[in-house]
Amino acid sequence: MFNTGLIDSLKIRIKLENVQVIDKRLISDYIEYYPNIEQLDDDTAENGYDLKKAKPLTKIINGITYRIYVKAFIGQDKLAREYVVLQVSAKMLEQKYFEGITKANVDVILNNINALGIIKLTKKALLDGLVSDIDICINQLIDEKSLKGAFSFIHNFPMPSKKPLIHFISQTNQNGTRNLGVDFNKREKATNSTPYCKIYHKGFELLSKSITFYNAYLSPMRTSVIDNLVRYEFTVKASKHKEYLCKQGLQANFKTFEDLLNTKPLELKKIAQTGLKCYLEKRTKSQIDTDQKPTEIILQYYIENLIKLGFPTDKLLGFTYLIDCPVSRSTNKSRVKKLITKLTANDKEKNRQLEQNNRTNIFLKTLGIES
Repeated sequence: MFNTGLIDSLKIRIKLENVQVIDKRLISDYIEYYPNIEQLDDDTAENGYDLKKAKPLTKIINGITYRIYVKAFIGQDKLAREYVVLQVSAKMLEQKYFEGITKANVDVILNNINALGIIKLTKKALLDGLVSDIDICINQLIDEKSLKGAFSFIHNFPMPSKKPLIHFISQTNQNGTRNLGVDFNKREKATNSTPYCKIYHKGFELLSKSITFYNAYLSPMRTSVIDNLVRYEFTVKASKHKEYLCKQGLQANFKTFEDLLNTKPLELKKIAQTGLKCYLEKRTKSQIDTDQKPTEIILQYYIENLIKLGFPTDKLLGFTYLIDCPVSRSTNKSRVKKLITKLTANDKEKNRQLEQNNRTNIFLKTLGIES
């Protein structure tokens, strides 16, 4: 559930010929009548009616949205073929929601889709379906102050050209529901180098937007979990995006649903971790004079201020790796450690801030970012 890559949602398209259509509204054209022809937005209708293609069929059950429609796609052979497109999400797993979609629980999704009475699928047809718009998620537990510390880091170190694509959300509505997160780009505008991803407080989302689903399948959750549950999501858009990720050495060449289910959680996590790196400046170590011997006063001044800026313990010790002499490196590292201990032992606020910085650092590292 925590700190690993999970499949949260995706689109699956299955050849129409491999699907048994039960509800014929899915494939039947229909005539829409208008009492007054002026109600029409165009002049394509005659005699007050308009022939239209079948609409997507949507059902919402206990906060779970099932959406099924038929669409034609052009293949590599330049021929158009009709597919049934399913929007599948981990919510279809009901109580197993936080497992993410896996080979072990995919039968739950298959049974729930077949139970709708719209289509009938075999497991093979589902697994052979082509996948796109794949959302990979990473769940973590982090307190709100430390999460805001991570957001502060993101706010302070964006790539200048990408800053307009980063949008922060922090609000409390009149009914008391909360919303806290940050979006990177928009789903419909995502590209290989500016993918769509987001970080948001999943606990707040479950108790507001997804309250019906929460009450039906997850309630009650431990306060220690729901108050600190934060989710990161990264979208693998389509085939070109997969190719782009593969060129980076990642195993993202999943074409079918079965291919995706065979991808290990660690690999999914690595794929998701590429997202924030597209938007944040790569941190580099400061260049210093290695002959310089800083005094304890100078060290204390900078350590105190770096803690205020959000530096965790390992970054406060980072300068020691620039010292070539092993003996000198070890000596200076020991001196700084003792100074950090002394400063935090005598100042509860500094100790609290450093612990928060360390939690923020672990959170960002899990998402592939070095703070």
